[in-house]
Parts: sequence; C-alpha cells; structure tokens
Amino acid sequence: MSLSDYLLYTGVFIAILATQLGTRRPDARRLLLPVAIVAGVGFKYLKDIPSGNTAHLIEVSGLVLGLLFGLASIALIEVRRDPADSRLVTVAGWPYAALWTAAMALRMGFAYGSTHWFTHALGSFSMQHHVPAATYGTAFVLMVLAMITVRTVGVLIRARLAGATIDFGALGIARRLAR
Repeated sequence: MSLSDYLLYTGVFIAILATQLGTRRPDARRLLLPVAIVAGVGFKYLKDIPSGNTAHLIEVSGLVLGLLFGLASIALIEVRRDPADSRLVTVAGWPYAALWTAAMALRMGFAYGSTHWFTHALGSFSMQHHVPAATYGTAFVLMVLAMITVRTVGVLIRARLAGATIDFGALGIARRLAR
C-alpha cells in the first residue's frame, strides 16, 4: 500500500467518525455521504475483481467482516426520534469510535504487515493458492463498503421504527424521483 493509500483510508476514517460521533440530527445527505465516499473509493479498486477460488473466499471474508462490524456498529449507536420535531437523532460515543478504530487498525495492520512483517509468508501463500495481490485490497474495500452500508441501512430502519423523520428533500435525486 502506498502512502497515498494510507492517507486516503485515514481521511475516510476521520471523515466518517467526524460526521457520526456525538449527538447528531442527520439528514439523508449526512447519512448517505459516507456510503457515497466509500463507493467512490471502491470504484478505484473494484474495477477488476480478482478471480479464483481462494481469491473469492478472501473477498467474501472481507465482505462478511464488514457485515459483522456493521452490525456491531448499529448496536453501538443510539437512534431515536426527537419528541419536539420528530426528526432523527443519533448518538455515538467512545464504544462506537473504538469499534471503527479497531476495524481501521485491522486493515492498516494487515496492509503494513504485508509489506514489513509477513511479506514472505503472504507471498508464499498467494503463490501457492494463486491469489492475485489485488485480492487483499479488494477484500478490504468490500469490508469498508459493507460496514458503512449496513450501518447506514440499520440507522434508517431503526429511525423508521422509532417514528423519526429524515429529510430526503436535500438530495437532488430524491426530488427528481418524487415528481
């Protein structure tokens, strides 16, 4: 992973936490922005998904990890309706930040370790099982995309169950679809 990749992932991580920690009254744009950011980053890495049985197992593992981290993040964020105006309110504290930090440390630790600590072992495994190098990056992009998507969908579902309203009018596509 290059320095620009480390900076990109760190920037996405900071942006996600900065927009979600504390007590927030998110509208649709704020809820969907992290998904859009990661989808944009994913577009760079998911153009050619590596193939092969082991490669696909690694990619599915990244997806499953993302689903699990996403479900855990839903459990760590409070979603409620503001009684004054019925708008959505989310509250995320240090356990939520710790979970996202653990997920980030897992990805960064693997990326760093693959080029500094266990390069030979990973190279041998990849050669023996015909795993293209791009597989690992693809798995991590799928992990982040799944984690953020599951968290966002979970917040939307819990908001609806709580009777909270979410303003979709700020999204241009929502206005066009509503016509």
